[in-house]
Amino acid sequence: MSKESNFLIYCMERYRHFKGLSGADVAKTFDEYGIYGYITKYFESLHTMGDHCIVQDIDDYISSITGNKRIKA
Repeated sequence: MSKESNFLIYCMERYRHFKGLSGADVAKTFDEYGIYGYITKYFESLHTMGDHCIVQDIDDYISSITGNKRIKA
């Protein structure tokens, strides 16, 4: 498995933990908003961030798509 794939799984688990979501809910959210591609594309920057920053960055990306509607924590 590539380092990007491993990191994607890591991000999904951290997002699930911080948001209190199920794995299926995270997978649905990531698919719906193109987070898989986002994380892969910006791997080099994202993998240097801490967990809270990664989750916040994902939320900010989703907000930019949804018109700043917040994903519930």
